[in-house]
Amino acid sequence: MDASTAPAPSPRIVRPAWFWGGVCLAATVLPGLLSQAMLGVALSRALGYVGEVLWCAAFVLFALGRDSTVARRGLGIVALCALGAWPLVAGAAVPALPIFSNNDPRDFAGAVLTSVTIGLIPAILALVAVVQVWRADALPRAFRWAPTAALVLCVIPDAVQYMPFVFVSPTVASAVLSVLVLCRVVALVGLGVVAIVAGMQPRTVAPVSVYSSSGSDGPQ
Repeated sequence: MDASTAPAPSPRIVRPAWFWGGVCLAATVLPGLLSQAMLGVALSRALGYVGEVLWCAAFVLFALGRDSTVARRGLGIVALCALGAWPLVAGAAVPALPIFSNNDPRDFAGAVLTSVTIGLIPAILALVAVVQVWRADALPRAFRWAPTAALVLCVIPDAVQYMPFVFVSPTVASAVLSVLVLCRVVALVGLGVVAIVAGMQPRTVAPVSVYSSSGSDGPQ
């Protein structure tokens, strides 16, 4: 076999934390889609928990992996890890809040305000994380736009669902919910695919200056 017929080298995972973080992040959409297609409360809850674990694993890998997307900076690590752990914490703690457990109609306004506040927490954490990723300058320039684009796709539809016109009719509310779900799927799968591709890109090697043995002639 000559060089012209030799098989092309298989892609190599250069940054495992980015690659597997991207796989986990893209996979988070599957439990939600499957739970909508299947009947059974127990199965839906189990699938939801799997999605939350995958979500947490993705952001922990991005924060603490060997090629940390925030360059292991404190605020960036806290923001990414908190964002990853938030669904698990919220899923366990929020239903236990008295305002949601007593089913008192008089607490409706308080429940709505609490729900909005709870929805703002991950958005704020994501904004801080995106800023820290940008400042860390750890991502290749070709991929640095991806976290910002994913944040926009997730946050804007979330904000739209609280607009007054959403409650005009069930049809409008259903359409807004469908767009919200679609934007979130596109954002998470897209960001996951970008992380996978970035994790397989060759590293850029900085040029090395060569000095003469006498040390007086400067770089060669």
